[in-house]
Amino acid sequence: MSLRIETGAIGALVALAVLLTGCPGRIDDPVAFRQAAADRCPTEFDVEQDLFVRTCGTLGCHTGGPLVAAAGLDLATAGVGERMLAHESEECDRPLLEPGNLAGSLMLEKVTAEDPECGERMPSGLPPLNPTEMRCLQNYLEELTGETLDVDAGAPPPDVDAGPPAPGVDAGPTPMVDAGPPMADAGPPMPGPVVLEAEAMTLTTYVVDPADPTIIRLPDMSVSGTASATFDGAAGTYQLTVHTVAEWDGAPTLTVRVAGAQVAMETYPLTDMAAMTNEPRTIGPVEVTLSPGDEILLEGMADGDAWARVDRVELTP
Repeated sequence: MSLRIETGAIGALVALAVLLTGCPGRIDDPVAFRQAAADRCPTEFDVEQDLFVRTCGTLGCHTGGPLVAAAGLDLATAGVGERMLAHESEECDRPLLEPGNLAGSLMLEKVTAEDPECGERMPSGLPPLNPTEMRCLQNYLEELTGETLDVDAGAPPPDVDAGPPAPGVDAGPTPMVDAGPPMADAGPPMPGPVVLEAEAMTLTTYVVDPADPTIIRLPDMSVSGTASATFDGAAGTYQLTVHTVAEWDGAPTLTVRVAGAQVAMETYPLTDMAAMTNEPRTIGPVEVTLSPGDEILLEGMADGDAWARVDRVELTP
């Protein structure tokens, strides 16, 4: 896919692997845990090679030198950082990276603003960068410019207990309710098997595979994506197994998180390259403890033309 920057703006920036460390089990504050995880960037991810070259430095876009590259910005060859520091946008009459104002730079505006000052939001025609992808880009820019970004997305505010009525306020009489005879305690529900079909999960970057509507995959030119679902079964301990599809032309990676905690991370095996076939494979089983409302999140990272396909998640008590 050909991506371009309107004059002087940063090129298409898409996806990266979300391979964050964690520990199996439950945590006290899943929202805060996921926020903290999104603020980390995998140390093995190279922004210039794994992001710029793969998504921006394609034929007809930001490659080939300043006379050929879109907007005169080459992001594919050596010296990317120096060129970005020196680049000026003629259309916006602004530097790509403004000294002393990294947070307000045109580059970050192009990947975060829904309606940038000039041109369109990047990546063009693709989903916006997710929080983890933004953290990797921010880390790169901080190292490049020597500045520190003060970015705090924050977590949702806690529920506030309004407390008892203020003195002098009549809350009205409390109605009497006849509860009737006491009911027998049936006890908590017993855990039972649960199946989460991938195509019914909430997808970010992932899409339903046109060749098989029962499977999800990452689209072409995407590096990573997520599929999530809320657990609504009975609380208990389960064996979690992810059914995937392995391929002959790459070995993608899948990370599994439960309530924000990483419980598994495995690399797909390569199938028989000579046969050029796709084969069903499984990740797990891994033992997990679940409660109603827990989020089950799959994070896939592509490898070559192997797009981290997923069929379903099975939970067995």
